[in-house]
This record gives sequence, C-alpha cells and structure tokens, in this order.
Amino acid sequence: MTYCRSATGIKALVMSLVIAPAVAACVAGSHAGGCRAQAITVAAVPSIAPAVEQTARRYNARTTCVRVTVVRQAPADVAGVLSGQGSAPGATRPDAWIPDSSLWLPIARRTPEGAAAVRPSGTPVATSPLVLAAPQGRSPGSVSWQLLLSSHLPGTGAAQPPLRVRFLDPATQAAGLGALLLAHRASGPGKAGLSTFAITLYSNLGTALPDERAAYAEMFRGGDPPTAVVLSEQSVWQHNHEDAARPVKARYPDGGALVLDFPYVSVTGDRERSRTVEDFGAALAQSPTREALQGLGLRTPDGVAGSGFDARYGVAAEAPGPLPAQDPAVVGQILQMWQRTVLGARMLILLDVSPSMGDPVPQTRVTRIEATARAAVEGTRIFSDNSQVALWQFATNLDHGNDYREIVPFRTLDAKVGGGTQRDALVRAYTAAHPIPGTRTALYDSVLAAYRQAVRTYQPDRNNVLAVLTDGMNYDPGHTISLQDLLKDLRQIADPLKPVAIVPIGFGPDVDTGPLQQIARATGGQAFITLDPRQIQQVFLDMLIRLTCGQACPMS
Repeated sequence: MTYCRSATGIKALVMSLVIAPAVAACVAGSHAGGCRAQAITVAAVPSIAPAVEQTARRYNARTTCVRVTVVRQAPADVAGVLSGQGSAPGATRPDAWIPDSSLWLPIARRTPEGAAAVRPSGTPVATSPLVLAAPQGRSPGSVSWQLLLSSHLPGTGAAQPPLRVRFLDPATQAAGLGALLLAHRASGPGKAGLSTFAITLYSNLGTALPDERAAYAEMFRGGDPPTAVVLSEQSVWQHNHEDAARPVKARYPDGGALVLDFPYVSVTGDRERSRTVEDFGAALAQSPTREALQGLGLRTPDGVAGSGFDARYGVAAEAPGPLPAQDPAVVGQILQMWQRTVLGARMLILLDVSPSMGDPVPQTRVTRIEATARAAVEGTRIFSDNSQVALWQFATNLDHGNDYREIVPFRTLDAKVGGGTQRDALVRAYTAAHPIPGTRTALYDSVLAAYRQAVRTYQPDRNNVLAVLTDGMNYDPGHTISLQDLLKDLRQIADPLKPVAIVPIGFGPDVDTGPLQQIARATGGQAFITLDPRQIQQVFLDMLIRLTCGQACPMS
C-alpha cells in the first residue's frame, strides 16, 4: 500500500476545490500515486478543540488522500469507550485522542481492552496549570494547597480558613481529579497522611461541583470566607475575557502546580492509520497551532504564554513550577477512593452498654463509655451529609426480651429531626449513653440481629457496614448462641449481591480479640483492637480508611 503525501501549490488548490473531497478520487483508485483513501478521527477535549480543528483544516487542504476529522468529546466519555466500561450518546471510538490531562490515560487503560488500545503516554500539545480561582479582590495574598484539606481534621480548631475551597467532579473533570491528587499530596506521607486524606474525602469532597458553570456560580454566590474553586488557568483566562464585569483571579499556591498537559495519544492498532496519526501529530507541533493554542488561553508544552496573558485577565505571565508526575497506579487508587466516598456510608453502629462500660479508663476520670461516646461524636462530624447512620445499643434484655434496642433509626446525617438534624440526634444519643446495671454482654445474639437488619435494609448505592463498639467478650450464660453458630448463621445470611461488612472495634483489657476477628472475616470486614479506649478516635479513622480504599490504599 502506498502512503499518501502532501500536494502543494496550484495542484493542492485544484484538488481541494475541484475534487471534493479528495478522498473520493483515492477510493476510486484514480489518483496518480495509486494511494488509497485514509481518514482518521481525533477526539479532542472541547477546551482545545478550536485550535485542533484549525490545524485539521490546514492539514486536509494540503493532502491528497488523507483526511482528519476532529470531534469534540469529554475525556471521561472517551476513556469509557476506550476501556470498554462506558459509553455516551454520540461518542465514537477515535484513532487519536487529546484529553486535557494524562491523568485520563491510566483510567482508560484500567482494562485489558483499554491497555491494548491506549498508549501509556502521549506528546503534550499544550499546558495549563491548576490554580485556586476566586473572585477578584476576595482572595488572600499567599495560599497553599493545604487549603484543600478538611476543616474537620483533629486538632485544627475552629479557626476560619481564608478561602472555602470547592472541587469539580473528579469522575468527569480533570481539574477535579487533579484536586484529589493535590489533596492527597498535601495530606502528607504514611498512615497519618492517609487518615487526613480520608477525612478530607468524606467531609469536603462529597459536595463536588458538576462543571465550570456551577463553579463560577458558586464563587459569586457570596458568603464569608469567599469561595475558591480548583480550576485550570485557561478557565480563568477565558472567563475574564467573556465576563469582564465579574473578574476572577487565579491564585498560584506555594509548592508548585499540577499541570494539565493535553497529551496527543494514538489509540489505533491499524498500521496505516497510525502513520496518519503520527503525521498529524507533527502538524500539531508547528507554529500556527501553537499560536492558536495560546489564543485559547493555553501555554505551550514548555510553559510559554501568548501575548496579553497577564494580570489584566487574572493570570500570571510566568508559569508556576510543575509538581512531579503522578504514579498512574496512584491515580487509579485515588479515583477509586473518590468513587467509594461518593457512594456514602450506610452504617449501623452497635454500642455496648453492659456494666463494664462504666469502668474508668486507666489514669483518667473518664469511663469507657464516655471515651467511646467522644470518639463516636468525632466520627459523626467526619462523615459527609449524605451518609446514613443508625445507632443500636446492646447488653441483655433491653427491649421486650431482646438484648438490643434501636436508639436512632437510619437517616441521612443532614435529615431534619425535631429542631435539628440526624447528626445532632446521634450526638445527643452518644452523650446520653450509659451502662445498664445488672445486664450482661450478649454480643453474639446482638451482632446476629443487627446483621440481619443491615442485610434486610441493604442499599446498593452505598457502603453498607455494621460497626460494633465493645470493651469485652460475649457473656450471657444459658442464653447465648455459640461462636460457631454465629459464624454459620452469618455466612448463611450473607448475600454477595448485598455485601455488608462487620467492623468490630474492640478496646480495653477484657476484649476477646480472636472471635471479633473471625466475625469480621466471615463478612469481609476487618476488626480493629486497642487496649486504650482513648485511642478509639484513631481506630475510627482506621475504619474510615478501610471503608474508603479497601485493601488498595495509596501510600506516599
């Protein structure tokens, strides 16, 4: 097969005007060179598409048998098509792809089909760093990416941050996915950093904004502190060109920027199409395309902005220093954490109120149940408003012969209850909890009843969990089922289509660790044990991490 080359001068003009399209002549085999028609489709993110379309028009005008068609498609839609895990109305399978960020590549490659189709890297066509965008005159002088972290972190106090930071949806917006990575980086290394990131996910990111239009509406809604949104520098530049009456300023946080790199990636396995993809990639690197990209508010791959790119439009002419490239595996893990967070938790908490919960914590004046209640209150603050939480208590014979009783039924934490919310109702219930004299610890019977209830009321759009808070071992002579019977019943009740994990949290010197671990394993859960009830808060965080990232936690 002969590959078609460029025509020049009058010949190219005649062929582009008279033989329209030129491809038709090639299909008929009448072209003197004997080449066959070759057409490719390039899927480009809308923010860069006008410049790519200009390049395609120039390219098509000077070729005889090759035609490039540019389609504007959201990167999330293309990633779904290429991975075989999604589709969108009108989405086509392209031969080349220009998303706004290389962050989309590991997402498209997460399946064998996607890994075979999508190259692991591409050639950057343009760049645009992520910034904190806020209304002009309402943004502080110096900011850092620490502002991305939750205000609910332990020890942060009640100080009001200078900006209230919002995020775009990480599942559909590269700026939102970048915000997740920046928050993960700002959280710090190790287990402590992972705890910080998990709290941030649950308490801050559950209210992601769907798109840039919603972002600017949120910025100008007013309020104190002012709202900032993680957006691309290009978005700020374009907004200020289109809406000069409501100017926005890009803040470049200390420590470097995560840069959207607009990679040009081949996604075809056809040899002839690959040649055309490569040839068109060379055209994208030429001066006319670079100038057109700068005219859209983008920088060149080496960070050079066009003329007029300055403070008048809320941006800085000099590019910020880039942060190191992100490990593709970490990108996938963090997106998975986000997706689990969006589901929200549906948690039934089973609280031990047997007499031993009244024992003091060593070297303190606080009882075990008081320490537990304080940690539970902090945990309630961490969970996002869309989480559903219910509270049961257990000992023996608490409710008409039952060893358990419902204290607060399932509701979302922002649901109205009396003069407050479900969150308020849970805090009051934890604070009022007290040991019941004369009772015993009917752990096994209560866990079985609570598990039945959790499976029966399972909701498929949430992480369904039964959390058990206890300081001891099962003790109800003559009235309790055995551990073996409990494990057998749990396995019989368990439904793969309705997974509910039991997460026991045991504390104190009397806890029977072995049975709690077996109960957790029987349902795909995990037991957390500490000798000191004062450490329950960290145990709550460990449980939150388990809910958020399962066994694939992105440690840094």
